[in-house]
Amino acid sequence: MIPSPNSASPSKARLAFYNAVPSVLWSGLALGPLAGFCYLHMARPWLWGLLALSLLAYAVPRAWFGWWQLSKKPASYQHLGVPLINRVAQHGSLVNKLVRRRYPHYRHVRSGRRAVAALIGHSYHMERFHVAALLFFLFASGYAGAQGDWGWAALLTLLNVGYNLYPIWLQQYLRLRLTPPKNPAGTA
Repeated sequence: MIPSPNSASPSKARLAFYNAVPSVLWSGLALGPLAGFCYLHMARPWLWGLLALSLLAYAVPRAWFGWWQLSKKPASYQHLGVPLINRVAQHGSLVNKLVRRRYPHYRHVRSGRRAVAALIGHSYHMERFHVAALLFFLFASGYAGAQGDWGWAALLTLLNVGYNLYPIWLQQYLRLRLTPPKNPAGTA
């Protein structure tokens, strides 16, 4: 059944499309140059070895994520402009604004413990992906520098910051906003 324009919420397919647009755009802008560098300049044994080493990030337990968390305060992320990234990311304010034009009652963040727990779990999944990608970009930048390709090293480092470091910080920031602060002992 096709939902009418006046229905309360969009279909999963429509939401997937809206959220795929920024994902494909940012991935293409970052992964295109990386793929070009790897194809043209990186020896295949190094490529596969560094890629395998990067994928070890998926084996890191969730409990360790706090070790590299930037801050326990949202203000630190706000000073770095992390909320601006949320405007143009998947499920970000721009995508949600476009969806709400047609479906005014739609909300990505629903109330309830299960919904919040699911969003927090998804944020760990996204952070894990970007940590693995950050490592591979870092290794590729190091490889380019070791080969004397300083232009490639600089470009890959810049792309790494935009495509991986800021999205990692975004996931941490979103979790801080979704998790209620813990009250110190003796306070209400």
